[in-house]
Amino acid sequence: MAETYWITFSIAKTGNPDQRYQDVLAELRKLTSDLWWTEMSHFILFHSDHSIDDIAIQILARIDYEADLALISKTDAQEARFVGHLEDALLCELMPYVQKVGP
Repeated sequence: MAETYWITFSIAKTGNPDQRYQDVLAELRKLTSDLWWTEMSHFILFHSDHSIDDIAIQILARIDYEADLALISKTDAQEARFVGHLEDALLCELMPYVQKVGP
C-alpha cells in the first residue's frame, strides 16, 4: 500500500549541484506513483510503495553526503530519516524520532 511522504533537501554549491538536483528528482520519479506535488522548490510531497528506508538509501546514492542534506518523513506518522551532512543538531531535538541513514 502506498504511503504519503515528504522530502526536503539542500544541495550544496560544490561539484555539480545542478546534476545532483536533477538526479534526486529522477530518483524520486522512479520511487513514486504519478501522485506527487512539486509546487515548492526543494520540497516534494509524494506517494510511494517503497519504505522510508528504501527511499532514504536511494536518495543518499544521488547526493554528495559530505555536503548535501535530505530529510524524508511520513505525513501520518512520527517517522523520519535524514541523509547527508547535518550541521545543526537541533533537527534531532525538534524531531527526536528522526534517524540517520548512511555514513
